[in-house]
Amino acid sequence: MSGLRERNKERRRQAILDAALELLRANDIDAVTIEQIAARAEVSPPTIYNLVGTREQLLVALIDRISEGLIEQFEPPDGDLDDPVGMMRRAVDETVAAFVADSAAYRQIVRSLGNLAVSGSRLAFDPSALHVRAMRRAQELGILRDDLDPVALGRQSFLAYVAALTSWASGSLADRGFGIAARHGMVTVLAAASSDAHREDHHAELAALGAKLARVSWKQ
Repeated sequence: MSGLRERNKERRRQAILDAALELLRANDIDAVTIEQIAARAEVSPPTIYNLVGTREQLLVALIDRISEGLIEQFEPPDGDLDDPVGMMRRAVDETVAAFVADSAAYRQIVRSLGNLAVSGSRLAFDPSALHVRAMRRAQELGILRDDLDPVALGRQSFLAYVAALTSWASGSLADRGFGIAARHGMVTVLAAASSDAHREDHHAELAALGAKLARVSWKQ
Protein backbone atom coordinates (compact mmCIF):
# COMPACT_ATOMS: atom_id res chain seq x y z
CA MET A 1 0.00 0.00 0.00
CA SER A 2 2.79 2.43 0.81
CA GLY A 3 4.20 2.05 -2.72
CA LEU A 4 0.81 2.83 -4.27
CA ARG A 5 0.38 5.80 -1.94
CA GLU A 6 3.76 7.20 -2.95
CA ARG A 7 2.97 6.74 -6.65
CA ASN A 8 -0.32 8.58 -6.21
CA LYS A 9 1.45 11.41 -4.41
CA GLU A 10 4.00 11.70 -7.21
CA ARG A 11 1.26 11.61 -9.85
CA ARG A 12 -0.52 14.49 -8.13
CA ARG A 13 2.73 16.38 -7.69
CA GLN A 14 3.47 16.12 -11.41
CA ALA A 15 -0.09 17.20 -12.21
CA ILE A 16 0.47 20.31 -10.07
CA LEU A 17 3.69 21.16 -11.90
CA ASP A 18 2.02 20.56 -15.28
CA ALA A 19 -0.86 22.83 -14.28
CA ALA A 20 1.53 25.59 -13.21
CA LEU A 21 3.34 25.42 -16.55
CA GLU A 22 0.06 25.54 -18.47
CA LEU A 23 -1.00 28.70 -16.62
CA LEU A 24 2.40 30.35 -16.94
CA ARG A 25 2.44 29.79 -20.69
CA ALA A 26 -0.60 32.04 -21.06
CA ASN A 27 -0.45 34.41 -18.08
CA ASP A 28 1.85 36.80 -16.28
CA ILE A 29 3.53 35.07 -13.36
CA ASP A 30 2.21 37.62 -10.85
CA ALA A 31 -1.36 36.84 -11.92
CA VAL A 32 -1.06 33.06 -11.40
CA THR A 33 -2.24 32.00 -7.95
CA ILE A 34 -1.97 28.80 -5.96
CA GLU A 35 -5.76 28.56 -6.12
CA GLN A 36 -5.72 28.68 -9.92
CA ILE A 37 -3.03 26.01 -10.08
CA ALA A 38 -4.98 23.83 -7.67
CA ALA A 39 -8.14 24.14 -9.74
CA ARG A 40 -6.27 23.26 -12.96
CA ALA A 41 -4.62 20.26 -11.30
CA GLU A 42 -7.88 19.20 -9.65
CA VAL A 43 -6.41 19.24 -6.16
CA SER A 44 -6.94 21.48 -3.13
CA PRO A 45 -4.59 24.39 -2.33
CA PRO A 46 -3.42 22.63 0.88
CA THR A 47 -2.41 19.64 -1.27
CA ILE A 48 -0.02 21.90 -3.21
CA TYR A 49 1.58 23.09 0.02
CA ASN A 50 1.84 19.50 1.28
CA LEU A 51 3.27 17.96 -1.92
CA VAL A 52 5.31 20.84 -3.37
CA GLY A 53 5.51 23.70 -0.88
CA THR A 54 5.19 27.44 -1.18
CA ARG A 55 4.78 29.37 -4.41
CA GLU A 56 8.56 29.90 -4.60
CA GLN A 57 9.21 26.21 -3.92
CA LEU A 58 6.82 25.34 -6.73
CA LEU A 59 8.82 27.49 -9.15
CA VAL A 60 12.06 25.91 -7.96
CA ALA A 61 10.50 22.46 -8.48
CA LEU A 62 9.84 23.35 -12.12
CA ILE A 63 13.53 24.14 -12.60
CA ASP A 64 14.40 21.00 -10.67
CA ARG A 65 12.33 18.86 -13.00
CA ILE A 66 14.43 19.83 -16.01
CA SER A 67 17.74 19.39 -14.22
CA GLU A 68 16.76 16.17 -12.46
CA GLY A 69 15.78 14.44 -15.68
CA LEU A 70 19.08 15.43 -17.23
CA ILE A 71 21.19 14.26 -14.30
CA GLU A 72 19.44 10.88 -14.35
CA GLN A 73 19.92 10.55 -18.10
CA PHE A 74 23.66 11.12 -17.92
CA GLU A 75 24.37 9.12 -14.79
CA PRO A 76 26.39 5.92 -15.30
CA PRO A 77 25.89 3.56 -17.02
CA ASP A 78 23.97 5.78 -19.45
CA GLY A 79 26.46 8.62 -19.19
CA ASP A 80 29.19 8.22 -21.80
CA LEU A 81 32.37 8.24 -19.76
CA ASP A 82 34.48 7.65 -22.88
CA ASP A 83 33.26 10.90 -24.43
CA PRO A 84 32.78 13.32 -21.53
CA VAL A 85 33.00 16.40 -23.75
CA GLY A 86 30.32 15.06 -26.07
CA MET A 87 28.21 14.20 -23.03
CA MET A 88 28.53 17.76 -21.77
CA ARG A 89 27.62 19.18 -25.18
CA ARG A 90 24.48 17.04 -25.27
CA ALA A 91 23.60 18.01 -21.70
CA VAL A 92 23.87 21.71 -22.52
CA ASP A 93 21.89 21.34 -25.74
CA GLU A 94 19.11 19.30 -24.11
CA THR A 95 18.60 21.65 -21.17
CA VAL A 96 18.50 24.60 -23.55
CA ALA A 97 15.88 22.75 -25.62
CA ALA A 98 13.82 21.99 -22.51
CA PHE A 99 13.77 25.63 -21.39
CA VAL A 100 13.05 26.91 -24.91
CA ALA A 101 10.20 24.41 -25.39
CA ASP A 102 8.34 26.26 -22.61
CA SER A 103 9.91 29.65 -23.12
CA ALA A 104 6.86 31.71 -22.12
CA ALA A 105 6.78 29.95 -18.75
CA TYR A 106 10.45 29.45 -18.03
CA ARG A 107 11.56 32.96 -18.93
CA GLN A 108 9.21 34.19 -16.20
CA ILE A 109 10.28 31.51 -13.72
CA VAL A 110 14.00 32.23 -14.11
CA ARG A 111 13.45 35.98 -13.83
CA SER A 112 11.31 35.51 -10.73
CA LEU A 113 13.75 33.24 -8.94
CA GLY A 114 16.93 35.00 -10.01
CA ASN A 115 20.44 33.59 -10.19
CA LEU A 116 20.26 31.97 -6.76
CA ALA A 117 17.79 29.35 -7.92
CA VAL A 118 19.43 28.38 -11.19
CA SER A 119 22.94 28.36 -9.71
CA GLY A 120 21.86 25.57 -7.39
CA SER A 121 21.60 27.17 -3.97
CA ARG A 122 17.88 26.41 -3.65
CA LEU A 123 17.58 23.36 -5.88
CA ALA A 124 17.22 19.80 -4.62
CA PHE A 125 20.68 18.96 -5.98
CA ASP A 126 23.69 20.71 -7.48
CA PRO A 127 23.19 20.95 -11.27
CA SER A 128 26.88 21.81 -11.75
CA ALA A 129 27.73 18.22 -10.72
CA LEU A 130 27.39 16.96 -14.29
CA HIS A 131 29.87 19.55 -15.54
CA VAL A 132 32.30 18.70 -12.76
CA ARG A 133 32.06 14.97 -13.45
CA ALA A 134 32.60 15.50 -17.17
CA MET A 135 35.62 17.76 -16.58
CA ARG A 136 37.14 15.26 -14.15
CA ARG A 137 36.73 12.43 -16.65
CA ALA A 138 38.12 14.59 -19.49
CA GLN A 139 41.19 15.21 -17.36
CA GLU A 140 41.59 11.47 -16.69
CA LEU A 141 41.47 10.84 -20.46
CA GLY A 142 44.13 13.46 -21.17
CA ILE A 143 41.73 15.86 -22.90
CA LEU A 144 42.43 18.54 -20.30
CA ARG A 145 45.65 19.54 -18.58
CA ASP A 146 46.35 17.63 -15.38
CA ASP A 147 47.53 20.66 -13.38
CA LEU A 148 44.08 22.28 -13.17
CA ASP A 149 41.24 21.70 -10.72
CA PRO A 150 38.37 19.88 -12.53
CA VAL A 151 35.88 21.03 -9.89
CA ALA A 152 36.68 24.67 -10.61
CA LEU A 153 36.51 24.03 -14.37
CA GLY A 154 33.14 22.31 -14.10
CA ARG A 155 31.66 25.03 -11.96
CA GLN A 156 32.97 27.74 -14.27
CA SER A 157 31.41 25.94 -17.23
CA PHE A 158 28.09 25.79 -15.39
CA LEU A 159 28.30 29.47 -14.40
CA ALA A 160 28.72 30.31 -18.10
CA TYR A 161 25.55 28.33 -18.76
CA VAL A 162 23.71 30.27 -16.03
CA ALA A 163 24.81 33.55 -17.60
CA ALA A 164 23.37 32.46 -20.95
CA LEU A 165 20.15 31.29 -19.27
CA THR A 166 19.60 34.55 -17.40
CA SER A 167 20.37 36.61 -20.52
CA TRP A 168 17.76 34.57 -22.39
CA ALA A 169 15.24 34.92 -19.56
CA SER A 170 15.68 38.69 -19.54
CA GLY A 171 15.06 38.88 -23.28
CA SER A 172 18.63 39.85 -24.14
CA LEU A 173 19.10 36.62 -26.10
CA ALA A 174 16.67 34.91 -28.45
CA ASP A 175 16.19 31.14 -28.33
CA ARG A 176 18.91 30.39 -30.89
CA GLY A 177 21.30 32.79 -29.20
CA PHE A 178 20.74 31.04 -25.85
CA GLY A 179 21.91 27.73 -27.30
CA ILE A 180 24.96 29.25 -28.96
CA ALA A 181 25.96 31.27 -25.87
CA ALA A 182 25.58 28.23 -23.60
CA ARG A 183 27.82 26.13 -25.85
CA HIS A 184 30.31 28.99 -26.25
CA GLY A 185 30.74 29.35 -22.50
CA MET A 186 31.41 25.63 -22.06
CA VAL A 187 33.89 25.47 -24.93
CA THR A 188 35.69 28.59 -23.66
CA VAL A 189 36.55 26.65 -20.49
CA LEU A 190 37.60 23.59 -22.50
CA ALA A 191 39.79 25.66 -24.83
CA ALA A 192 41.53 27.34 -21.92
CA ALA A 193 42.18 24.04 -20.14
CA SER A 194 42.93 21.77 -23.13
CA SER A 195 45.95 19.52 -23.25
CA ASP A 196 48.30 20.03 -26.21
CA ALA A 197 46.72 17.14 -28.14
CA HIS A 198 43.21 18.63 -28.00
CA ARG A 199 43.87 22.38 -27.95
CA GLU A 200 43.58 22.91 -31.70
CA ASP A 201 40.18 21.20 -31.95
CA HIS A 202 38.72 23.12 -29.02
CA HIS A 203 40.08 26.43 -30.28
CA ALA A 204 38.56 25.74 -33.73
CA GLU A 205 35.18 24.96 -32.15
CA LEU A 206 35.42 28.10 -30.01
CA ALA A 207 36.17 30.25 -33.06
CA ALA A 208 33.20 28.81 -34.97
CA LEU A 209 30.85 29.37 -32.02
CA GLY A 210 32.23 32.86 -31.50
CA ALA A 211 31.43 33.78 -35.10
CA LYS A 212 27.87 32.50 -34.66
CA LEU A 213 27.48 34.33 -31.35
CA ALA A 214 28.56 37.59 -32.95
CA ARG A 215 25.74 37.25 -35.48
CA VAL A 216 22.88 36.55 -33.08
CA SER A 217 20.55 39.35 -32.04
CA TRP A 218 21.37 40.97 -28.70
CA LYS A 219 18.95 43.45 -27.19
CA GLN A 220 20.68 46.79 -26.77
